[in-house]
Amino acid sequence: MKRRWNLNLASKSSAVIYLILILTFLARANSSMMQSNNPLYAHSLGAQLAEVGLTTSVYAVVTMMVRFGYSARVNLHDVPRVMTVGFVLLTLAISGVLLSHNFVEFLLAVALAGVSTALIMPHLLSLMGALSPQEDREKNLSYYSLALSTSLVVAPILGTLILTHVALKGLYVLLLTFALIGLGVMTFNYRRFQQRLLKDEKPKGFKLRSALSDLVHNPTYMRSFASLFLFNLSFAAAMSYGGLDVKDRFGLSYSLVELVLTSFFVASLLGRLVVSRFVRQKKLERKATWMFWSLGIGGLGLGLMGWAPSLIVFLIGFWLLAWPHAVLFPLVSMRIASSVDRHLLVAANTIAQSSFDLSGTFGPLALSLVISQGHIGWGFWLIGLIQFVGMGIMATEARKEFLTRRQVRDSEGLAG
Repeated sequence: MKRRWNLNLASKSSAVIYLILILTFLARANSSMMQSNNPLYAHSLGAQLAEVGLTTSVYAVVTMMVRFGYSARVNLHDVPRVMTVGFVLLTLAISGVLLSHNFVEFLLAVALAGVSTALIMPHLLSLMGALSPQEDREKNLSYYSLALSTSLVVAPILGTLILTHVALKGLYVLLLTFALIGLGVMTFNYRRFQQRLLKDEKPKGFKLRSALSDLVHNPTYMRSFASLFLFNLSFAAAMSYGGLDVKDRFGLSYSLVELVLTSFFVASLLGRLVVSRFVRQKKLERKATWMFWSLGIGGLGLGLMGWAPSLIVFLIGFWLLAWPHAVLFPLVSMRIASSVDRHLLVAANTIAQSSFDLSGTFGPLALSLVISQGHIGWGFWLIGLIQFVGMGIMATEARKEFLTRRQVRDSEGLAG
């Protein structure tokens, strides 16, 4: 009888994990495709080039404001309710895009989409960390990162197929379908999520200021956040200008440029498959070491992109940059889940994900300043150096892992 009860618990746990993975795919597909296609849609409404840039800035700034102003304060027990509201707002935002007649209406819909992203994405990660059994947590978090990467590959392919047959609005109809499916999943499974979080129902005087203080004094969390932020600065800048550079330098068509950009996420997906395999085999205990070397590989990739005498060299550098993209986020998520107290989980994940908004705002700006004084290659070398700063941050932990590993081997040798 006890064994059957345990099997039922395991089955229920697996069902919840699958639901989170489905929601992750749908939400990330929406946010990534809106970010990349909103400028095109704004231009189709007659927006000027200067106005088109506002679409990305407004989305990033609104998302970041809601993350810090509200999402980081949410109690874990309230996450299902907040996420349901997020999917309602996402549905309304995409509907607003489809119904907009001018740039102002469109920009309001984009801002609403930013609000929805801040209410959904960080909380999905918190749910995965909180609802996974301890023995399966790292494995499930690696699956979460796989769902993110899969959406970044599958969604653009679906979008390309749609755009070859219908107008740009057809792409947003697909996104509206994703949003409605996500809303349906949350609506029908709201109580299931809520029941699993009953022990988190009563917050104990949670204050964001004290939570931030606790996180700042957590060295594992701060080093994880710093390394992720530094990589994202370079990543956002490289993705913003990489397509322009490869087009101008090698004379590629727009379709080939899109293929080059998509190849980055394919390489990242393959990297996350490797990470997931090592996690399942319990061979990824030295996380700081993995992060340390992945940042070095990313720096090498950016160096090759800056030099790039040929397209193949550029692609090799671009694909090397995909390795830290594949490694850092899942490993940072695992380090957060294991080193942060449960009541701080929502705040910790929300702030960690704000690194994407911060880097998306400042990374391209920093690179543009370098480009204005030289050329894109210099910019890639500069942001490549940032990766080595990240290596310096992780060096102490990587060294500790190395020494611990050697002590274990020595003790095993003596025992033998």
